[in-house]
Amino acid sequence: MRNGEWYLGYYSYNNLPGAALHFGTHASGMYCLNRPEVKIAEPEVGDQPLPGEDGNRLGRDYQRAASVTFELGVDAVDAPVDRHYPVPYWMIKNARIGDWVDSELYLKLLKKKGSPSQWVQDGVAMLRQVWRADPIRMRPTRVAWLLHKSGGRVRRLYGRPRKFDVAHSRFADRGYIPVVAEFQAIDDRFYDDEEQVREMWDMSGFHIPWRPGRPWGDALPPWLTDPVRKTVAIQHAGRIATQPVIVIHGPCKAPRIEFQNLWAARLNMTVNQGESVEIDARPWSRTVLLTKRDGSQSSVADKLTRSSPRLADMTIPPGIWGAHLSYTRLDKRGPGPTAKIRWRNAHTWW
Repeated sequence: MRNGEWYLGYYSYNNLPGAALHFGTHASGMYCLNRPEVKIAEPEVGDQPLPGEDGNRLGRDYQRAASVTFELGVDAVDAPVDRHYPVPYWMIKNARIGDWVDSELYLKLLKKKGSPSQWVQDGVAMLRQVWRADPIRMRPTRVAWLLHKSGGRVRRLYGRPRKFDVAHSRFADRGYIPVVAEFQAIDDRFYDDEEQVREMWDMSGFHIPWRPGRPWGDALPPWLTDPVRKTVAIQHAGRIATQPVIVIHGPCKAPRIEFQNLWAARLNMTVNQGESVEIDARPWSRTVLLTKRDGSQSSVADKLTRSSPRLADMTIPPGIWGAHLSYTRLDKRGPGPTAKIRWRNAHTWW
């Protein structure tokens, strides 16, 4: 991404194309007329008046979400904005809208077809298609991500595109139309673009038969040189608490992940070989899913023990924390489980 550039993306679902759209700079043909306005919603306070006394009783406050409003100029005076030609590229390659084929020959061919008036109308139509977000808007758990590069770093918001207004322009025939578009975030956290991952495993009972000429040495997986690693350090380098995704692969019984001095989540169930359980505490998901060998999924949220926190309370504050994996083995001579913890550092601004 270029410095100052924005990116809106979401996945494809139900045979509808997703989005991978770069905008905000002159090179994209959809540039910002003003600096986008970022609004942080006012906290929802729980203050109550004290009966028979002066003042208020301070209650619990809830921080609501952020939103970003763009004033864009869709400019096709010199070249098309929608570079899907001669038919929509995402229809042929099953790619996402905005996934351009940027080659000089391709762009020269584009300029030979149509006029600025047609190019700008197609550009607004494409932008509206992206902002309509058909693949994700019909399901509660599906989100889009809005990325911005500022000061050389990339951070993201999660949410959905919402408001979209096309302003009247007397320059439409010449290839220019202004648009106002809004992105509504799910919370007020600005996440790192890079996801952090830590893994734990128990391969103490797993053996690979020796084969002549097999490339060992540097090609060895870590669990062959270190067959048991049940504790890892989780370093959250952000400014506000974030939510993890925990994936446990069997075989094991009653797996338990403990974040030392924070909380522990335990599942009262057996995870067989080839199965996995994903605990997703992120606010747009909040699910506990079992994936079986055939790929089918089912909710096992009822298997969380009463001592486990609510999914909304499974947060990692800024700092360095130890994470420990414990369980009951199903076979002392076979391999144990593996676990993966994923999270993004969360910040208060770009």
